[in-house]
Amino acid sequence: MKKIFVLAALMMLIMITTSCQKPEEITLSKYFQAMKAKDRDTMASMAAEPMALEFKSWKLVSSEDPVSEDLILQQLMTSLAEIKTKKDKQIGVVKDKKDALDLLKTKLGETRGSRQKAELKKQIDAGEQDVLAETQNYKQAQMDYTQMKEQVEVEKKMVTMSTSIDQNQELMTGKAITVKSIVRITTANGDKDYVFLLRKYNLINPLTNKVSPNRFIILRIQPKEDYEQGK
Repeated sequence: MKKIFVLAALMMLIMITTSCQKPEEITLSKYFQAMKAKDRDTMASMAAEPMALEFKSWKLVSSEDPVSEDLILQQLMTSLAEIKTKKDKQIGVVKDKKDALDLLKTKLGETRGSRQKAELKKQIDAGEQDVLAETQNYKQAQMDYTQMKEQVEVEKKMVTMSTSIDQNQELMTGKAITVKSIVRITTANGDKDYVFLLRKYNLINPLTNKVSPNRFIILRIQPKEDYEQGK
């Protein structure tokens, strides 16, 4: 009976302690527990870019008020589709320019008059510049597409980490809630403040109109001075 009473008291103490913590503090506490245990799998499930430190202790110094924003996944996917269309169209532009250049070179080989050859060479020089310019435009479009695709994949990953929803995320409505926390970490070298950016996704299921279960995940961990310098 005494053991049951002690166990019940312990559970009650844990519940009281947890209820007094801010939601982001609960996430931070679990993350530092995983860091202490060198549990990289758990850290990876909680942070976009996990950071591991040999630390003695940590303390939540402050948390700013949560910032609520509209979900951006659908917008990112729309932009991705637009960039892909532009990229695919640019492939055709480059092909047409190369075909026109090849035609000019064929004409040059068939032409005997020096004046006509000189004129064709000018056109070929201009055509080669056009091919180079349009090829560069295609490379830029390819880079833009790759970057946007990475943004979409990162956002989808964050949504899944926060909600465990990995299908049809773009069909959901709701808000993204971001919190900036300052955490003081004590290591063998002393104290150092870090910025932890945390986010959770309040996704509303369009069929049930209910908010799906979610949790805060860590978007970024960065030394405070680097964060303030925009690094």
